[in-house]
Amino acid sequence: MYSTGSIPLMNAQVKQEEQDQILQTIEMFEVIAQANPDDCQSLEILKEAYWKLDRQSDAIVATRKLAEAFVRTGQFSSAMLEYEDVLQKQPDSPEVIVMLNDMESKLSRAMSDNLPAPLSDAPEQGFRSTLIVIDETVKEGDENQAATPSNLDTDGNEPLAKFLMQHQLAPDHLVISSLDKVRKASKDRSTPTIALSLIHELCRDGAVELDRLLCSILDRTKFAYIPLEYYDVDRQIVKMLPESLTLERLIVPFDIVSRTVMVAMANPFDVSGREAVQKLLDYNIQWHLAAPTSINKVLRESYHLS
Repeated sequence: MYSTGSIPLMNAQVKQEEQDQILQTIEMFEVIAQANPDDCQSLEILKEAYWKLDRQSDAIVATRKLAEAFVRTGQFSSAMLEYEDVLQKQPDSPEVIVMLNDMESKLSRAMSDNLPAPLSDAPEQGFRSTLIVIDETVKEGDENQAATPSNLDTDGNEPLAKFLMQHQLAPDHLVISSLDKVRKASKDRSTPTIALSLIHELCRDGAVELDRLLCSILDRTKFAYIPLEYYDVDRQIVKMLPESLTLERLIVPFDIVSRTVMVAMANPFDVSGREAVQKLLDYNIQWHLAAPTSINKVLRESYHLS
């Protein structure tokens, strides 16, 4: 996880265009944080955004909420860092001092009991690792021309299909036929064209309702959702990744806040694609699920595709 010690940037130092983007980010993540008070990554992004606009009181409130979320999720060492950050800005706050002492006691007990799990700041694994934070180093050279890792052995469509059938989110026969169409389209597609999404294919004729399907997937995988169609995406951010990831796997970076890149994808089961992104980008990564049509729109505009 990146450092929680933030350096506030004065309002005048932020260009108007960047201010508008940050305000949009704040609006989005305030909703996410309110709905998911233990979403530590969203709270951290919200805190950083407040500091960038020099909204100090809001930033301190977000910092305290983040510390409390760390406590609830057992990440005591991270909670201590946040409380210390608040204490530096509110040195006379007795409440913060008491909570910091409490954190020190809990951390000491955890260490004496030899419980490594609560001391780890690593996110949960599996589907709940939506907000996984990884800071890998990009290979030397132009990021836009970075070679795609060679471990893209699966596009995640088969695991997604099994998941949909297992949880009865779509009729088995429709999932199987849609998967066959997507496989054929992938085999026959030319470059550069946008890949076909299994979710989009399932919902194409209205037999499966897209919104309901996405909600069911989100509920079971605990991914965060991003209404990408309402987001003003800079094509240069999209092109931080090669076409073999964006066009072929429907993975789209859509915003950068501090040291975090927010990335939307159409298939949360595309583990190989996520690993490739994490190896290529020298940033922390926050993952979001987006509607395939919204991702397609961003890709068409970014690459000037018909």
